Amino acid sequence: MTRLRILHVSEVHWGGVVTLLDHFVAEQVRAGHEVYVLAPDGMRTFPGADQRVWRIDRSRPWTFGSAVRDLRRAVKEIQPDVVHLHSFVAGLIGRLPYLRTPVARADAASGIVYQPHAWSFDLFTRRSVSNAVRRWERWAARSTDMLVANCDDEIDEGRAIGIDVPARALGVAVDVERFHPVDEAERDAYRAELGVDAKHALLCLGRLVRQKGQDLLLPAWERDRPPDTALVLLGPGDQEPLAALAPTQWGKSILAVGEQDDVRPWLWACDALVLPSRYETVALVVAEAMSCGRPVVATAVNGARDTILGGSLPSAGAVVELSDMDALIEQATRRLDDQERWAAEAAAGRERAEVLFSPPQVADHLEAAYRDAIESR
Repeated sequence: MTRLRILHVSEVHWGGVVTLLDHFVAEQVRAGHEVYVLAPDGMRTFPGADQRVWRIDRSRPWTFGSAVRDLRRAVKEIQPDVVHLHSFVAGLIGRLPYLRTPVARADAASGIVYQPHAWSFDLFTRRSVSNAVRRWERWAARSTDMLVANCDDEIDEGRAIGIDVPARALGVAVDVERFHPVDEAERDAYRAELGVDAKHALLCLGRLVRQKGQDLLLPAWERDRPPDTALVLLGPGDQEPLAALAPTQWGKSILAVGEQDDVRPWLWACDALVLPSRYETVALVVAEAMSCGRPVVATAVNGARDTILGGSLPSAGAVVELSDMDALIEQATRRLDDQERWAAEAAAGRERAEVLFSPPQVADHLEAAYRDAIESR
């Protein structure tokens, strides 16, 4: 196969997006492609890739001007075969033809691949802003050669608002050797090391932001929670507003541990993962928990049913309706109270991870999408 020159562009430098990018770059370098990454200062190092600093902060729109210039310069110098735009802001800046960004010009040689990593129109509570983002996504689709997503649900959500471009679902990639199950003694040892002294532990893993739904979960936990069970909140963000939502349990049954360099000890210490998100694509933390042999109880975000329940493989947990935190806690409690169910779902999660989340398989899907994008351009 022809060697490709690939430019990844991401304004995100923490979380699941970066973990997936790590897998993409590793597999592409292994396949012999020439890989470049344009990302903010502070992004992790990707071995084998040429990394360049992108002067952008998505929380400060006044940095977007320098970001446009950086992207134009990178494309001019690299002359990539394909530009892979990760998340909303990269997708916005990389598809602005009236700013004459090289990757968005109709005569550009690069194939333009956009990966939203969950649609940003779900982010906004104000209808006027959400509708404006929908209009932008429809308009920007004209500058998109290929849409890639973690799951078919995400593609279907785009289709529902009129984003009608060629699209491929990739799945998510997990290193199943690194994220592996541990036995009960090891679980107890991790729990003691991390200071979790309850009989059971549930893990809620993700940034402390509206999207992830911790603000929905905590009032329900305050009202009615499983006995002798810790709820661990792991991820960066402002804890103070959340503490006010569960005043009697914060610091007692609710443990907020902030950002951690390695999430695996916390996955191994917990009994199950809970995902209260308002919206997602397939959450990488779900795949990582399943790979570690942990049942997952999630809201019905994009990809959750297919990942946790779908197909011919055994179920690895439960999916509840969006925003139904009472059901989320109830389903998690069932797994804590029923060891036989827990063991069956733990084994099923590991089996699903080995079948569904292979990095080479995801990389093959992505390369096929790249070649289609180049051909269409």
